Amino acid sequence: MTQTETPRPPRRPATGGSFSNALTLFRVRGVPVRVDLSWILIALLVVYVFFDRLSDGLGDLGMGVVLACAAAAALLFFASVLAHELGHALTSLDRNIPVLGITLFLMGGVTESSREARTAKDEFVIVGIGPFISLVLAAVFGLLATAAQSVRPLGFVFGYLGWTNLALAIFNVLPGYPLDGGRLLRALLWALTGRPHRATRWAARVGQGFAGLLALGGLWGVLGGPVPAGPAALRFAVQLLASNGLWGLLLGFFLLRGATDSYRRAVVRERLSGRTARQAMGSVPPALDPAMPLSEALLRLQERPSLLWPVGAPVTGVLTLDRIDAVADSDWPSTTVADVAIPADGLTVPGDAGMDIVLEAMAGAPGHMLIVTDGGHAVGLLTASLVAEP
Repeated sequence: MTQTETPRPPRRPATGGSFSNALTLFRVRGVPVRVDLSWILIALLVVYVFFDRLSDGLGDLGMGVVLACAAAAALLFFASVLAHELGHALTSLDRNIPVLGITLFLMGGVTESSREARTAKDEFVIVGIGPFISLVLAAVFGLLATAAQSVRPLGFVFGYLGWTNLALAIFNVLPGYPLDGGRLLRALLWALTGRPHRATRWAARVGQGFAGLLALGGLWGVLGGPVPAGPAALRFAVQLLASNGLWGLLLGFFLLRGATDSYRRAVVRERLSGRTARQAMGSVPPALDPAMPLSEALLRLQERPSLLWPVGAPVTGVLTLDRIDAVADSDWPSTTVADVAIPADGLTVPGDAGMDIVLEAMAGAPGHMLIVTDGGHAVGLLTASLVAEP
């Protein structure tokens, strides 16, 4: 590099989300519906399970008919799962909670929102709509099965879908946080205590216990343990897990991880409650003039290295390394900071903002960084590491 060349800033490492391999299929009210690659495994398993079940009643019609019915049943089952998740998503949107997307993956479906509900009532309604939709679908498929008894393949498919949706509704109201049942328990505890983070901790602890029992039951089934004596409900639960031992074991570990992560986040949020953005912020680089050419701005950036720079005073935008990297070197003199800056909406918080607001805004911010403002002017920089400091 010669002395006349303007040095390029270092690249910020790219970060992937929880479902970086997900493929977007379509959108509903702006909400992307995605399928993760891991979903292929569960899709094949569901087709196999339906094929195995339908073979008992439709085997005389030939393997081709049974396979076609199994594939149709699997598609309708995943449509049911999607309807369940859409219930969560659309109810969230109706309560002004932005939804990041719906993803079908190995363990079923998940709806991701940019923030939590503000009240226990909203949380209960948003969560409860999912199992309610599954119950409605169970009733609808049950009625269709009754109406289609004369057409044996349809009757069998609708019948199994009715029972499957009923099982889905029942399973989802069990207290396995972060399943719907665990979140319903959290909403009730929140309403009783008035403290959402404490409610999360308690619900997560119950969820850990439930996940542990589920994993132990699955292991018991994998090892071929006998059905113990006891109440009929206990014997039924053990028999169910014994027939699906590996699945129970995997699901138990998945729920245990989710409940443990939720517990840790709740502990952190409870510790941070009472703190403000001003108390957690670090120093911020001087604001860049929106009309400044990138070639000149880069010289400023070398004097004060950072991953995020405020633009304008008051702040109108922010500049990141990724935005600079997207511009060819030859275009730096003719490109202004304003041309590549990201609008400041959602990327700034006032100094007196609480940590709940900070964490929600930080979740969707580039590099999980925010500009702290006072009267619209940048006074500090917030990063995840600064927020986590005691």
